Amino acid sequence: MIIDIILDRKDGINYKAKNLYNYAMGCQDVAGATNIADSLDNGTDKQVKKALCHYIIDNDYDIDICKYINSVNWL
Repeated sequence: MIIDIILDRKDGINYKAKNLYNYAMGCQDVAGATNIADSLDNGTDKQVKKALCHYIIDNDYDIDICKYINSVNWL
């Protein structure tokens, strides 16, 4: 799940944007996954953060995760 990639990175596990992109492309039925993949492929870091936070909100995860998302670079 995309949330696992986000939380794993928060916990210090190695992060690669390509892995997040590939995962988002593979789960396009998940709310927000398409927007995440599109922003990783064609957008800015700010757009990626926005897409990730929308994913958090749309899937009813803890909104505090957005603080972490906005504190690091995703591209």
